[in-house]
Amino acid sequence: MDPVYIVGVGMTPFGVLEDSILELAEKAAHEAMTDSGTIEHRFDRVVVGSQNPDEFTGMGHLSTLLTDRLGMVPAGATRVETGPSSGSSAFEVAYAFIAAGLADLVLVIGVEKMSSVDRGTASSILAKMMSYENETRYGATPTALAAMVTRRYMHDFGLTRDELSLVPVKAHRNGAKNPLAHFQKEISVETVSNGRIVSDPLTLYDCCPTSDGAAALVVMSKTKMRELGCSDRAIKVLGIGHGTDFHAVQHRLSLTSFGATVEAA
Repeated sequence: MDPVYIVGVGMTPFGVLEDSILELAEKAAHEAMTDSGTIEHRFDRVVVGSQNPDEFTGMGHLSTLLTDRLGMVPAGATRVETGPSSGSSAFEVAYAFIAAGLADLVLVIGVEKMSSVDRGTASSILAKMMSYENETRYGATPTALAAMVTRRYMHDFGLTRDELSLVPVKAHRNGAKNPLAHFQKEISVETVSNGRIVSDPLTLYDCCPTSDGAAALVVMSKTKMRELGCSDRAIKVLGIGHGTDFHAVQHRLSLTSFGATVEAA
């Protein structure tokens, strides 16, 4: 396979933003192309990762819309969706295009605009990731299943509520150092442990928000990297993986190990 290189990156702030999904993607894309020095060059492909944009924004054919909006016609346009990992999968598709020799210069965009709908509607849209036949039609929700997995993990490994709280505490500590993060304030173990129960044992601070934001990458082949003279800032991709697990939680071999992650690694 041909080697693949990351040469430019771009990212917007994350949170509840006024920008449209197209504006968010455009900002991240322009930053990545500026960072890589490729804004005046012709791209072979545009790959967009986004979860349910049709339902969240009423906007379909996102990859084609963005390719046109960014002035990149006639580049091939592909949208990828694998739930919350859609952005990573878009990068994987771009990697495959270049590794297979089907493209030399590819723009990758991951974008979400979830604040356009109310929280109940957002929850209903996100719940479609679950197995309808085995879970949703019986009243299961994403938070209920996450709580079940968490409770089993606490049982198997002797985890206390305060120890579990260290996870969001760490995440908020990192967010406080990141000017683009949705949440930029540190929180305490006590705040997490005593937070409003969402689905026992999970409290409010264990649960992620629905955010708006976008990130973009410019990836290219070794030939294109040499042609553009950007080897001094190129990062070679050493490996990439992808895996799945049984859709319904009840069919998985373990509640405390994520088979898809293990397979991808």
